[in-house]
Amino acid sequence: MTHSTPKTEETPEIASTKTRRQLENLGCLATFVVGVIFLIGFIVLLPERPDGPRYGGAESEPHSGGTFVFQHESNVRTLDPHIAYDELSGMAIRLMFDGLLDYDFESNLVPSIATQMPTVSEDGKVFRFHLRQGVRFHPMPGLPEGRELVAEDVRYSMMRLMSKEVGSPGFPFYSAIEGAPAYHEGETDDVPGIVVIDDYTIEFRLTEPDQTFLNVMAMPFAYPIPRENVEAHGSEVKFHPVGVGPFRFEGWERGVQLTFTRNDHYFRDDRPRPDRMVFLENVTRELASLRFQNGDIDTIHRQSPSDYRFYRDSEAWAPYRVEFPRMSTFGIGMNCEMEPFTNRHIRRAIAFSLDRAGWSRARSGRMLEAGQILPPGMPGHDENLAEAQRFDLDIAREEMRLAGHPDGLDEPVPFWITGQDDTSRQYGELLQADLQQIGIEVDLEFVSFATYLEETGKPNTVPAFFTGWNLDFPDPSNFIDILFHQRAIHEQHSENRAFYRNDEMDAILDRARSMTDREARLDLYRQANAIIANDAPWAFTYYPLSMELWQPYVRGYAPHPVYSEDYRNLWLDLPRQRLARSLAGRGTGVPAAFFALPGWR
Repeated sequence: MTHSTPKTEETPEIASTKTRRQLENLGCLATFVVGVIFLIGFIVLLPERPDGPRYGGAESEPHSGGTFVFQHESNVRTLDPHIAYDELSGMAIRLMFDGLLDYDFESNLVPSIATQMPTVSEDGKVFRFHLRQGVRFHPMPGLPEGRELVAEDVRYSMMRLMSKEVGSPGFPFYSAIEGAPAYHEGETDDVPGIVVIDDYTIEFRLTEPDQTFLNVMAMPFAYPIPRENVEAHGSEVKFHPVGVGPFRFEGWERGVQLTFTRNDHYFRDDRPRPDRMVFLENVTRELASLRFQNGDIDTIHRQSPSDYRFYRDSEAWAPYRVEFPRMSTFGIGMNCEMEPFTNRHIRRAIAFSLDRAGWSRARSGRMLEAGQILPPGMPGHDENLAEAQRFDLDIAREEMRLAGHPDGLDEPVPFWITGQDDTSRQYGELLQADLQQIGIEVDLEFVSFATYLEETGKPNTVPAFFTGWNLDFPDPSNFIDILFHQRAIHEQHSENRAFYRNDEMDAILDRARSMTDREARLDLYRQANAIIANDAPWAFTYYPLSMELWQPYVRGYAPHPVYSEDYRNLWLDLPRQRLARSLAGRGTGVPAAFFALPGWR
């Protein structure tokens, strides 16, 4: 028999403890219920997502002021104009820097820091530029007011980008300058083809005529930077940019946002501009669209298929959108130095296995099928190219047989793709489905854009990758020379990321570079275009149709024919208000402070 003491009542201490616990539980429950009720009320009271713009313009005269917010779905890699060679970095660099030349909205070269277009010798080998006086660099360490830009700054900057130690991917563009190759290889410490005549005059002397030299002098690679800033920051100068452009660098919270302020000493002070620019990183296109419709982002340039259809069919957004074929080519790059892509037949099998029409349907018809590197509208593009890549599984399977793999490859092949959003995954799934038809299993590796740029530019590192190219200037050399000539292969920052080598094609490109007969020159590029399509270092996928949208109060903006998302010349017609004030004014009863979250203005 077990002995126990029967319990007939609780002691005061035990009763008190139990009561406290019950009260605490009731308090938690009450808090939870109140929170749920508040949340439901908040959701109900919030205005529905608008069918059109939430804010309009004030129809005022052009003026400076306000904050302009834009975004991208990936991250910026560098703010060093001599290293950067990608769309995202270029969007930021164009705000802060200027070059001797620029492009207008008709794709014409125009003077910028230069006072006029350069004088050119009769043999086409000497170019003399005269610089504007009074162009000032932004403030920098030791020079809080900046200083005037002079010809020596242009010379220093050009020599820096030619240095092999710096490793600029832009060097091949300037290799025709007298002494540039020897300087690049470290054989000399000077470039005799760059001559400073006086503080405001500089001359470039070439070893042979180069029909694209003025085009490359308008590229960001040729933007001047001050020696003092490089010496102050060394390799970290990419995080401390100093230029002469319309906006000054303010800060960079890596992976989150970059900020810029208006340069009150800009040499072109006749145009109104925002006080501040905010570049948001890593904002997916779906989230960007939601924030754009809510008035929190001022422009968007990429959309999911469903958002694209919404904007395309919206009458309210029609005045604030534009759709156009972008001068770009996208595809699958294959490293010709790495297995299995050393085998030309494997590359061709992939090129003929891609159902480009199916890809376009999956993306709401925003893709023009691509079968060659030169996009439509680019001189040298051939609508009837016999060698053009296309979807043909019979040819693809025959190429696999010729490669010695009639039943497919034994091992999965890694393909790199940037981002981890729905768009990236959809592209990956489309590739996987297509290559499965010829016995190639695709192993997708999702990486950041910065990692992609860094690693695919190194030899023997990345076997295959999704890739694309936007034009720098309207000439076929900008697509073919820089992407497939052997001189664009380096130990790092290679732009020939396929590491494709073809001596015959290089000879064709070298002849075309200096040829003055336009038709004969274009015929050479047509030959090179056919060779690339046939050898398939890229399996071309599509030429994109782009849609850009902006808020009604964004004035003076239009897509630039050369530069992607170039926002340096717009102004804002409406002082932005916080969403809190807007909602409070609609009688939600929710305190404005509740909405005072980072990012609302």
